[in-house]
Amino acid sequence: MKNKIVLVTGAASGIGAEVARQSSAAGARVAICDVNEAAGSLLADELRAEYITCDVASLASMAKAVDECANRLGQPDFVHLNAGVMTVPPADPFIALEEVSEDQYQRIVGVNLAGVFHGLKATLPRMRETGGAITITASIAGLITVPFDPLYTATKHAVIGLARSVAASTEGTDLRVNVICPGGVDTAIIPDALRAAGAMDPMPPSVMAAEVLDLLQNGSNGEVRVKMATDRPAFQIQMPELDA
Repeated sequence: MKNKIVLVTGAASGIGAEVARQSSAAGARVAICDVNEAAGSLLADELRAEYITCDVASLASMAKAVDECANRLGQPDFVHLNAGVMTVPPADPFIALEEVSEDQYQRIVGVNLAGVFHGLKATLPRMRETGGAITITASIAGLITVPFDPLYTATKHAVIGLARSVAASTEGTDLRVNVICPGGVDTAIIPDALRAAGAMDPMPPSVMAAEVLDLLQNGSNGEVRVKMATDRPAFQIQMPELDA
C-alpha cells in the first residue's frame, strides 16, 4: 500500500472510513469521497488525506471526483466502491414492498446499484490501462433473502452480478474487480429494530476494512468473498459460471 493511491466512496463513516484509515496507516495516499462534507473533511484532516465531494448517485459527480483524485493525488491504484443505503432510515419501521415510494425506490437504486455503475464507468477507462484493483461492497444480502428489505436485497444481488460480469470483461488485463459481502457490520445503516431485538452481533468496521485491503492487494479477479463474523475467517463463494 505504501505510496499507492486509494479512492474510497462512502468514506466518511463506517467501513469506508476504516478502509481510509487502514490504507493511510499502510502508507497510501487516500481520496475520501462522500456527500457528507463535515465528516469527510474531518477524517481527511485526521489522515492528511484529500476530501472530495461525491454523490455516487450522480454520474457527473462521480466522474468529477475521479478526475479530482487524479489531479490532486494521481491515478488511483485501488478503488473501493462502498457507498450504500437501505430503503428506509435506521430509525424508521420496516415497510412492505408495496408501501415503498417512488422516491425511496429511486434513492436506494441510485446509491446501491447506479452508484456502483457510476464508479465503474468513471474508473474503468483509466484502470484498464494502468491496472490495479476495484473492490465493491455488496452484502450477504446479495446471496440470500432479506424479507424486511427486498429492494436492498435486490440491489446487492445486482451488484454481485455486475461485478462478476465486469471482472470477466477485464480478463487478460492487470485490472482486478472483486466483491466483499459483509454479514452484519456496526455501521449507521443497521436498522434500530434489529439492534433493539438483539437479532445480530455486528462486526466492527475495522474487521471488514482489513478484508477490503486484502482484496484490493491480493484478491482474485472476480472473487466474491464473504465475512460473517469477527472470530471466523472469510471465505470465497464459488459462483456458477457466467455462461452456464
